Amino acid sequence: MSARLDFNQDDADAGRPNIGMAPLVDIVLLLICFYLLVMQSMQNRTDDQIKLPTMVNNETSDVIPAELVVNIDAAGLISLNGASVDLDGLGTLLRSERSRAETSGTGINVVIRADGRQSYGLLDAAISACRDAGLRGVTIRATEGRP
Repeated sequence: MSARLDFNQDDADAGRPNIGMAPLVDIVLLLICFYLLVMQSMQNRTDDQIKLPTMVNNETSDVIPAELVVNIDAAGLISLNGASVDLDGLGTLLRSERSRAETSGTGINVVIRADGRQSYGLLDAAISACRDAGLRGVTIRATEGRP
């Protein structure tokens, strides 16, 4: 004799609420259709016969900031744009670059790249040299990752 298949819920499941997947799929499809229609109507509001003016910012269009790269390797050697320099010479060179940039009307960005194996004191001294030279745009480069 074969057993009868019963598709009804058990008595234990009768009190628990359940989420019907069919209405959920219907709602998601309706939302997708709604956003597609809204985006289509937004694109239709543009008029191709209107020629928009071009804008030029004369204050900064000719100013391209220079980038100075300060490298600190694992042994503690400091270089500025590839030229070896000591910590006192770094401050002097940064001040001269800042004054040269001010006379020419350009900006300066300083990028500090320090090896992770060097002492933090050198990195702090390089940041202080930039601050003492009056440079505001200082970036410290690092790689993204976990220690």
